[in-house]
Amino acid sequence: MKVNASDYQPNVYPGTQSRAQSKSDSVVFTVDNPGTGSKEVSEDIWAELGSRYDIRHATFDELCEVADKLYSAGQISLGDLAIMTFDWKRAADDLRKDHPDVVADLNIIPADTEGRRDWIAEFEARAKRAFSQGNDGGYVHNQKLADILLRISREKS
Repeated sequence: MKVNASDYQPNVYPGTQSRAQSKSDSVVFTVDNPGTGSKEVSEDIWAELGSRYDIRHATFDELCEVADKLYSAGQISLGDLAIMTFDWKRAADDLRKDHPDVVADLNIIPADTEGRRDWIAEFEARAKRAFSQGNDGGYVHNQKLADILLRISREKS
């Protein structure tokens, strides 16, 4: 097979074409505004979660329920869901199998005897640690999650 650099390579991006817009074009591309229905749903999810969960004194399972409900309602991304539902305690337990010197829980804020912790403080502490390590992306993401949980906490009142 012979390859020649001077072979014709068509442009992948077609050039801009200008043409007069016909009256029928505007009908094809109309978008109906559904009103504020989705905004009402989003406000309802925050109020529901605020009345149901005390995020400043919640178990990991409750945090996972909150994250799942927010994701299902389209209020957080899949990445946010993944970070909120990653079990750092279970990860530490798994690591300890091969490395016995690993701490019992990789979370920063300790849980009480019932396994409840202040998840807002936890994500703020993670953000602070990321910032001190020069991890700007981790700082921004963890602070965003702390702000999301703070919104739920404010809806509690």
